[in-house]
Amino acid sequence: MTEVLRTVRLVLHPVTMRDHGALLTHWTGPLVRRHLFADRMISAVQVTEIIDASERDFATEGYGLWALRPAHRTAGIDGTAPGGPLIGVAGLSHHDGPLGHGVDVEILYSLEPDRWGQGLAAEASRAVLDYAFGVVGVHRVTAEIDMANPASAEIALQLGMRRRPDGAGGPDGAAYYAADRSRWIGSRRIVDAVP
Repeated sequence: MTEVLRTVRLVLHPVTMRDHGALLTHWTGPLVRRHLFADRMISAVQVTEIIDASERDFATEGYGLWALRPAHRTAGIDGTAPGGPLIGVAGLSHHDGPLGHGVDVEILYSLEPDRWGQGLAAEASRAVLDYAFGVVGVHRVTAEIDMANPASAEIALQLGMRRRPDGAGGPDGAAYYAADRSRWIGSRRIVDAVP
């Protein structure tokens, strides 16, 4: 796959089975799974299914999930140090829209807790949205935000996403945000991307 994305501080590679162990560790960490998986423990089989779905989505839709690793100036040609640690995930996935309004393209992101508060989730998400709107041509990207996680809501707002009026807090305490291609392209939000 050639869908490698780069920012000033990150390199984003499409997830593969080589990332399986790191993803399992990341996604089963209690602080990460609390908001990403509603505190449910996921299994190695489920991680395999998520990787398979992402690879299918890249092949059919042009998008999926990216593994986040730190960028290093002295690294190899792809910008990552050999064996650089996985510090998170960002990407796009199909998602049933709120209140039965059809299927949306949803942005997802998670970071290792020791990386929280550094602006990395917003940086990675901007790269993903630039790709979604500028390369794939997606018209709208949504985010389902656990309202018990105000940091994720703040990231959505930093990205220029707007809270959707049809997505008031559901039974699971989620709120829905959206970014539209026309507003994104017009805002020229490409600030972290590395040429």
